[in-house]
Amino acid sequence: MIIQFFLYIAGFAFQSADEEREWMKQIQSGNKLYLSKLYHRYHRILFGMIYNVLRKKEESEDLLQEVFVQAWEKADQYDPSRGTVYSFLVTMARNRAIDVTRSKSYKNQKKEDHTINDFSLELTHDNPNPHEQMELNERSKKVRKALASLKKEEREVLYISYFQGLSQSEIASKTGTPLGTVKYRMRQGMIKLRDMLAEAAV
Repeated sequence: MIIQFFLYIAGFAFQSADEEREWMKQIQSGNKLYLSKLYHRYHRILFGMIYNVLRKKEESEDLLQEVFVQAWEKADQYDPSRGTVYSFLVTMARNRAIDVTRSKSYKNQKKEDHTINDFSLELTHDNPNPHEQMELNERSKKVRKALASLKKEEREVLYISYFQGLSQSEIASKTGTPLGTVKYRMRQGMIKLRDMLAEAAV
């Protein structure tokens, strides 16, 4: 799941930006069929990201549904000039998940939580297409290679940001690193990933 996540945040997933922008136009026009298409494409990867923030399977599933409801209700706020449809969904999912972790009720629940901390828990009820799975496996190899080429400090801030849901200032506090350094490492890490994966796609 970690590999899948970096496939998406690096802008390498299925090279479908143009198609998804068209889907968003349809959603903005009130066509729920295209919301279903987005859900089918991204529910597993978004669930994995939410789960790694909340660490609670049922709450993560509920929040995932809320994210897509929000995507439907706020579709008009999507601006293609500011990023991809996936980044639009990721921003909503991360913000909602982080808001939950900061709530008093969640903190109280966490103290009593005895759920096994198993990152493999994810939505797997739909059967992946064998061709898509083979393609994903091949891309996963390229992502692993790209991640391995990053500096340890760059990998660290990316993992903490996307899998612990911490802001850049919180990462700086957690790691004892100046905020400017954290921002630089995140930016450099993402640039390197995009460049290397773009080359691998040629």
